[in-house]
Amino acid sequence: MQDVKWIDMLKVRTTYGIAGNVNPTYSPYMVTSANTNYNIGEPYQYVSTRPNSDLSWEKTTTTNIGVDFSLLHNRLRGSLDYYNKYGERLLATTQGVPTEGYGYSSYAINNGEMRNRGLELTLSGDVMRTRDLTWTLNAMLSLNNNKVTYVNVKAPVYFLALDYPDAYPTIGDQYGALYGYEWAGLDEDGMALVYDENGEKTTTAPTSLDAIRCIGNSMPTYSGSFGTSVTWREFDLSLLFTYQGNYKMRNTNMPFLNYGYTASWDYVSKFSGLGAGIANRWQNPGDEARTDVPRACFTEAGLPLTSAYSTYFYSSANIIDATHIKLSNISVAYRMPKDIIRKACLNSARIQLNIENPLMWAKSDQAKYQLGGFNTTTYVVGLHLGF
Repeated sequence: MQDVKWIDMLKVRTTYGIAGNVNPTYSPYMVTSANTNYNIGEPYQYVSTRPNSDLSWEKTTTTNIGVDFSLLHNRLRGSLDYYNKYGERLLATTQGVPTEGYGYSSYAINNGEMRNRGLELTLSGDVMRTRDLTWTLNAMLSLNNNKVTYVNVKAPVYFLALDYPDAYPTIGDQYGALYGYEWAGLDEDGMALVYDENGEKTTTAPTSLDAIRCIGNSMPTYSGSFGTSVTWREFDLSLLFTYQGNYKMRNTNMPFLNYGYTASWDYVSKFSGLGAGIANRWQNPGDEARTDVPRACFTEAGLPLTSAYSTYFYSSANIIDATHIKLSNISVAYRMPKDIIRKACLNSARIQLNIENPLMWAKSDQAKYQLGGFNTTTYVVGLHLGF
């Protein structure tokens, strides 16, 4: 391609490999733990992990096809990769046999398969290049599709499927997906409704595994970064943005009254940690047509607060879009002239200011809050010396 003047470099590559992984928290041998019985003041051992001689390494097969390029006298540089990763013999939790005794209630086995496919694009280009000024733009985009293709483990009870999706994945879903109840709106009294295992509406959180559905992906389908850097004589300025998109999260700061327990008052309603959406709650008959926020429930009034909280918390109405863009870093630096630093017996000297996480844009204030978008910005001033 010597006659193509605008192409400086073009390289096509492919790789194929098999890698093994072992989780150090699991062992094919029996693991015991020591403790002290304070009633008699003597030590004792108990079984914390049962032996499993069939336990082996996880296996991941990876195929990658990529292109590296440099164009327009190295003004535009980048790479494009397609990858396919297939994991086999992945560790999963299974239920033990109750008659085997303490320490055998659950254990890890090689019992899972998962596929990851995706694209990764990296670009870097010089917008301006002069003797005193260089302006560079860079970007990275990653697309990923994750799916559990096989697992022979099922959660024994509904609350484990809701709270521990990583331990009990489902074939066909993303690993670590969000599980809950399908939302059915509010009833005429402002109570949350979900569908049970028979497709019927209920205000009580179902306890059947058949009522639980995949209600969102917890890992971004796409993510990446983009930034810019400007160098003018002895000054450097750079900005870095990061982004993640097409994924969900459960709202842990719900617009719903919480509850607590004390020995003297039993369960009582609490106002702490109340989401701002409580202002849009159901208040009068007919409000169920305009809002998905349940009424304010007070357990002191005899309302089923505990059950109502779980019904709403695990419903698909309590899932929020976590797509966001974040200005992760602003950096300003000044490199001292060489004739000055030589007089100080230095090879280099740089004064730098870093501003960490000053801004975030998210689909909702609630998502921004849970992602740390309202946290205090960090400022760091540094002096870097080279001798």
